[in-house]
Amino acid sequence: MHEVPLPGCRPEPLAHYLKGLAVLRLVGEQADAGCRGWWKDDIFWLRSALDREGLLGFFLQAYRPTPVVAPWNGGSGFFPKDRQEGIRPLRMSPAGRFQVYRQTIEAGHRVLNSLGISEKPDENAKLRVLLTARNLLSEEALAWMDAAVVLTDDGAKYPPLLGTGGNDGRLDFTNNFMQRLVDLFDTKTGEPRPAAEGWLRGCLFAEPVAGLQRDKKIGQFYPGAAGGANATTGFSGESLINPWDFVLMIEGALLFASAVTRRLGSGQPGVASCPFTVRAAGVGYGSAHGSDESRRGETWLPLWSNPASLDEVAALFSEGRAQVGRRMAVGGVDFARAVASLGVDRGIASFQRYGFQVRNGLAYLATPLGRWPVTPRPDVDLLAELDGWLDRFRAAAVSDQAPARMGVVLRAIERAIMDYCREGGRRRFAEIVMALGEAEATLAASPKFRKQYSVDPVPLLSPPWLEACDDGSAEFRVAAALGSAGIRENLEPVQMGRRVAWLDMDKHPRVVWQKGDLVRNLSNVLYRRCVDAIREGAVGLPLQGRCTAGLGDVAAFVRGEVDDWRLEALLRGLCLLDWSRGVEPRASSEEPMPPAIYGLLKLVHLPHPLQDVAVPWDGSILARAMAGDASGATRLAVRRLRGSGFLPLMEVVHEPPEVVRRAAAALLIPISERAAQRLADMVLRRAAQELEPSA
Repeated sequence: MHEVPLPGCRPEPLAHYLKGLAVLRLVGEQADAGCRGWWKDDIFWLRSALDREGLLGFFLQAYRPTPVVAPWNGGSGFFPKDRQEGIRPLRMSPAGRFQVYRQTIEAGHRVLNSLGISEKPDENAKLRVLLTARNLLSEEALAWMDAAVVLTDDGAKYPPLLGTGGNDGRLDFTNNFMQRLVDLFDTKTGEPRPAAEGWLRGCLFAEPVAGLQRDKKIGQFYPGAAGGANATTGFSGESLINPWDFVLMIEGALLFASAVTRRLGSGQPGVASCPFTVRAAGVGYGSAHGSDESRRGETWLPLWSNPASLDEVAALFSEGRAQVGRRMAVGGVDFARAVASLGVDRGIASFQRYGFQVRNGLAYLATPLGRWPVTPRPDVDLLAELDGWLDRFRAAAVSDQAPARMGVVLRAIERAIMDYCREGGRRRFAEIVMALGEAEATLAASPKFRKQYSVDPVPLLSPPWLEACDDGSAEFRVAAALGSAGIRENLEPVQMGRRVAWLDMDKHPRVVWQKGDLVRNLSNVLYRRCVDAIREGAVGLPLQGRCTAGLGDVAAFVRGEVDDWRLEALLRGLCLLDWSRGVEPRASSEEPMPPAIYGLLKLVHLPHPLQDVAVPWDGSILARAMAGDASGATRLAVRRLRGSGFLPLMEVVHEPPEVVRRAAAALLIPISERAAQRLADMVLRRAAQELEPSA
């Protein structure tokens, strides 16, 4: 057995990937049934009884082309106005290697004659040709038909890999396949033409080759050889192709024989099922845009690192699907989740993602969209909690009547999911949470849209989400503490309960979060919650949380040493968690201590008694602090503490207005009772009662 690297067969472009499949298929079927193929270092390798020269000899002397025909397509060579330089020589060829091809062409003519069709068929006639061809063509020809067309209860469906039934616009793949065969072989003798060996060495082994064919079409499979703008040193270049590239890419595509699948017991009509092909997602790559979500979808091509036989690879493609939880992947984001959760066939090292996108004028090109290693990301399973809501939101956001901002936030969610699936890490998972928070904010500001499409708020997320997105930053710890205080109702018009629902009124008095800086919004929420608690006669201020922040993190916030934008984005996302379900507290930094002004203000804004003394709330203290008045706020706080029996160590504190405003906003951040006692030790001497002489 010989192991032969094929540097001309690589994952990119699509034509080169298909060439690797073609080599494995043709050698396995026509030369060595025990051959094996695999991908290593971005090159396809073949293990077989053929060495390098033996492989060249096989294709030049023994290779029998698969009969690729499409009598259902105009331009296929079967009609008077079609180009005949490929189909006519093959139809008349006496060579043995073209015998099956000759018979298949004759069968195609019999199909058309039986239906009385002599011109390019319309859609209804095309379906009749397909059905008749299915019954009359040979098994060899049906391999191509299975890859190019899927006949369902709703008519013919076309996998994106081969355009619309074997053609891409005016380019018919079958006619061009026959023309390239005529370029490579003498149809009278079946012998290779003089240039065929050099072209083959260039095709398989990436050896330099002269005399590439000009102005020949290769379609969507090889954008770099298609010519057009910026294809050369001038403004526009002509196409340059190797005929072996075209022949082998079509031969390789036959492994993508599609099928019709039906969910067991569903009673629904059959739908087209194409190997590793899903709905296109315009996210997950540098040039991503919503307009890339074409009807042709996208295909994820598997790269396996262990030698596999033709039967094993054929089984891989015949069963080629991706699973997300209990359902099949239907879009690019789903496929990325499947890759991250190992919801794909085992033994695959990575996937090369391709989108079929309009790039050169109105032409579709198979555009490489990145490599995706098959790496387990355990937390990806948490996304199943969003499936129902995300499907409904996506359907609404991509509708014709949806405002553009809905598409923006949808793509932000999908982009964050795909980034996490590819790269992993808690910071990437945190970006998913942040995108969800932004989506809810956008929905909250769009009452007409959410009512029209019945889009609910983001559902409550389970406690494990907190651990999954804990990036260890001060911003995360502060956001977690704030989110655990139950302030979601102060950010959006939602009603909390076992499930979250929008309020009937779009503007509720307790919703005080507005567009603006984080500090002012936090202060407004703090003031609103305190006022509501006093009005309702609540015991203590509603400032406790399931999580608490350390004084070191509070100090960083007060001094402006945190990223306010990221903190707000994390807060919006973490407010979506179900904090009623026993979330574990986060470990937080305790050093250094925050400024004294924060200590004084916090001791009169505690959700619990201070040393068993309930300190009454005075709204004027917070109002002065929110205005940046350090002396006025601290004088009132000192007076309130003294009135409650405590002795502050200072009469007044002076700080810049910005520090004072941030200290006021920080009062909303839940801290532990131990942290509150440390603040008391910092700004108080001791309780006044302890100064009285003993009896």
